[in-house]
Amino acid sequence: MRNEGEGKAVHLFGVVLLVGNVIVTLVWKLGADRTGEPSVIAFGQRLVTLTDWWFTLGGVVLILIGGYGAAWVAGLDPFGVHWLLWGQVLFVISGLLWALILIPAQIRQARQATRFATTGLIPADYWRDARRWTWWGILAIVPLLGAIWIMIAKPAAVPAEPTDRLNRGKQEQIPRAWTVSTEVDGKHRGATEA
Repeated sequence: MRNEGEGKAVHLFGVVLLVGNVIVTLVWKLGADRTGEPSVIAFGQRLVTLTDWWFTLGGVVLILIGGYGAAWVAGLDPFGVHWLLWGQVLFVISGLLWALILIPAQIRQARQATRFATTGLIPADYWRDARRWTWWGILAIVPLLGAIWIMIAKPAAVPAEPTDRLNRGKQEQIPRAWTVSTEVDGKHRGATEA
């Protein structure tokens, strides 16, 4: 990454790919399953697997490259900044749900779909895994949405402004690039945050 903006762009593109795909995939799969048609369900299941390889996994890779790249260029410690740390924790929680529950259920469903696409008989195990995949998939989306909120809101671990007089002088100075001069007619009225 040459600059922080490039890292953020790569990171954001990865977020769009990942979150967009997991939500749309859920809708596609629910729609296909609802038809009860073995060939439609098998086709939907195949698309779920393909889009997960391309968009979900691709999104995860871009999120990691862009996020850590932007943090590195900006000089931020990804494990020392409160909001960055909690965003990563939520990302990992979602990843663990996918790795431990959703992907195994998805693999079983894909194998079953290959068989019932030709036989026309959908086994009860498929429906059990489909319910599991749906509910755990919805739960796995929640930490991703939480991570997005944290990355946008950047909540502070401590109050932004110390409440006692002794610590007021120890606040970090606002970087000059973040201020706008309010000089009017040669008279300076102070600086305000942009």
